[in-house]
Amino acid sequence: MARIKKIIAREIINSRGYPTIQGKIILDDDKTAETSFSSFERLYDYQNFELKDDEPERFSGQGVRTAVYYINHLIGPKLKGVDPSKQVEIDNWLIKADSTKNRSRLGVNTLMTISILVAKAAALNENLPLYAYLNQLYQKITKKKIEIEFFPSPIFSLLRGGRHGQVDLNFRKFQIIPSSSYSYSTAYELGVDLYHQIRHVYKFQFFHNTDVLRAFKNSIEKKHLILGRDVFLSIDFGANDFFKESRYQIKDKDSITPDDYYKFLKEEIIDRYSILVLIDSFANNDDKNWNKLYQVLNKETYLAVDDKIGSVKSILEKHINKNLFNSVIIRPNQIGTVTETMLMINFLRENNVTYIISSDLNETNESYLADLGVALNAELVSFGPPVHGENVAKYNRLLEIENEITG
Repeated sequence: MARIKKIIAREIINSRGYPTIQGKIILDDDKTAETSFSSFERLYDYQNFELKDDEPERFSGQGVRTAVYYINHLIGPKLKGVDPSKQVEIDNWLIKADSTKNRSRLGVNTLMTISILVAKAAALNENLPLYAYLNQLYQKITKKKIEIEFFPSPIFSLLRGGRHGQVDLNFRKFQIIPSSSYSYSTAYELGVDLYHQIRHVYKFQFFHNTDVLRAFKNSIEKKHLILGRDVFLSIDFGANDFFKESRYQIKDKDSITPDDYYKFLKEEIIDRYSILVLIDSFANNDDKNWNKLYQVLNKETYLAVDDKIGSVKSILEKHINKNLFNSVIIRPNQIGTVTETMLMINFLRENNVTYIISSDLNETNESYLADLGVALNAELVSFGPPVHGENVAKYNRLLEIENEITG
């Protein structure tokens, strides 16, 4: 088996116009693999760190030359001659080299770049598609087997609100999920069609959050499809962003109490539009309403948590048995190494909690998440809208995998 000959890194620009890491691994048989890191917005103290240069005069302090230096001159040379199949040993060595609780010394961007490169190199050595290798790696790490029994259903974001929104609305993402009865390729086609139809017909003319839901319902019905059977709705509320001074401040109701917000959510959104996936429905500290909704939702609805956990396993462990959620958004770029991602998924599976593999705000054309979603038998994946290179790289990779699997 070929061993690592060289690992090199450089700065590239991500989808938000800021630097991130691109890495390349070269084996001693001259096979190569590349990856690039998807940056994220660190909002909470419990989240892991992405190593940035903090040089205000350069990219507003967002440069990653330090991380690139670490890979090229400190980490890469030490991995020369190492067998890439030693994924767990390499990942553990990286974690030990960082030695901080929140990865503040080397950064999750440094660790993940190296870790994915090693996984891709091992897949090359085994002559396996990346998803097949990652599936085997999960079994090796956890001693438990995942059968690839179904294909992940895509969650397509059609409109974005919130702080980074295209529309001046409170909810973070308005999404659709084609029925899992469709093939992935058919679901992708449907997502693209609805994406363009929403923009063509409504031209962002929305004043309330519920205006978007009505528009989605009308657009679905115009295609002679049935909401709740052929296509389902999903909302990433990002509620922590509009919870201020102990009240929820939304355009639909102005400023309302948590009890009134719960009533609005349940009666005017969930019951009316049969929402399949609800992400960050309440503020991080509003456990009362998290639990209240958990108790009344049917088992088929995904009550998913994102910001409250931040893809940090220690935080997840503190909340797992509080009956607050039944699904977790997994953002591997916020976790770090491949091994840590596998262990977090295993923990969720042991506790009968579903997981949604998700991309992030500052993306690249890396398609690793598509392979990971298939490898770990994720029921749902969320890679943003079905347009733009950084998103379609992942969606198109799923098309490729579907063709490989189904023939």
